[in-house]
Amino acid sequence: MVITLVGEKLAKPGLEFIYYGPSEPCKSCRLARVCVGNLEPGRRYRIVRVRNIEHSCPLHEGKVRVVEVVEPAIEILVDPRSAIVGSKVTLKFVDCGDPGKESLARPEGLFEGDQVRIEEIVGEVECDGKKFKLVRVVRGQ
Repeated sequence: MVITLVGEKLAKPGLEFIYYGPSEPCKSCRLARVCVGNLEPGRRYRIVRVRNIEHSCPLHEGKVRVVEVVEPAIEILVDPRSAIVGSKVTLKFVDCGDPGKESLARPEGLFEGDQVRIEEIVGEVECDGKKFKLVRVVRGQ
């Protein structure tokens, strides 16, 4: 679980977001260490709890709220031979030339080389004449 700050309009349990890095005003903000310092650029996060603590922020319309976030499970296409529930694997993106399936072949929030645990096999997807398993993975567990 990670503590961070999000705009009060976005501070709702279940909301997912991808952190792309700090904006210019964040670099000199006194809250930057807890706000953006706890997040990794390019990762997906899901808010699990909103605390009753708020601070003013020049980027968000008014205030930010303290929230607890986790990295959620993410669906991705993998080689069928490595699709074993409970196994830990080093992520290798599959080649899929179908633009409609790009978000499954290279989902935001994961990087090639990440250590992930396969939580569930969701289904099977065909791309470029090859069959892949659609699995739900969690990073670093």
